[in-house]
Amino acid sequence: MKTFAASIFALILFVAPAALADGSNGPTTLTLTNPGPNVMGGVYVGPYTFTASTGGQQSQTQLVCDDFKDDVYVGETWQAVTSTIPSLTNAQFSGLSQYEQVAYLTQQMFANSNNPQAQADIQWAIWDIFDPGVSSNDPYGTISAQDQSNIAGWLAAAQANAGSGDYADVLLFTPVAGTQPSQYGAPQEYVTVTPEPGTLALFGIGLVVFGVIAKRRMNAPSMRQDIA
Repeated sequence: MKTFAASIFALILFVAPAALADGSNGPTTLTLTNPGPNVMGGVYVGPYTFTASTGGQQSQTQLVCDDFKDDVYVGETWQAVTSTIPSLTNAQFSGLSQYEQVAYLTQQMFANSNNPQAQADIQWAIWDIFDPGVSSNDPYGTISAQDQSNIAGWLAAAQANAGSGDYADVLLFTPVAGTQPSQYGAPQEYVTVTPEPGTLALFGIGLVVFGVIAKRRMNAPSMRQDIA
């Protein structure tokens, strides 16, 4: 039996020193603290809130999941290494064009931070990239015909526009095998969009977001247990 626990907290985005994002201080320790309230098809669709710690620095950050097949749980902790696009040095999957689509859609998700419906559709479009067709064969719930159409539209937009995008602000967090608790399976890979230098200067703190958020096939609040 798998039990997926969720606690609803305010989604507050904090940022961390830029040195943490480039991996120079070693792997980042991620802990999923809050999946957020946004649910579609029986799963939380993010962005998700994490506590991230690198080189002694700790902060909270919002991350987007690009891996539908693996699972994470609230309170679960593991280590992740970072990658950028187009280098993909530590990326979990292969295919630059697919990661460009993920990056494009992640940027769109953060740009739609005030539109939970659009964010949910975009999340499923992201999952469709490395797990094609999952949105139309959702094992945890039903996605409406309108949302299926919206998801297809986001995928088409990603395929048409991703190759010409600028992804200097996109960061991947790929799990390090064997660092998760033994009772859990492999963690997921996450993606985030970091602030532009000009934005950091406005805040006057010289910080950048360095986390990646998680989806973890966690059932919706009304579907808290999945009995195998």
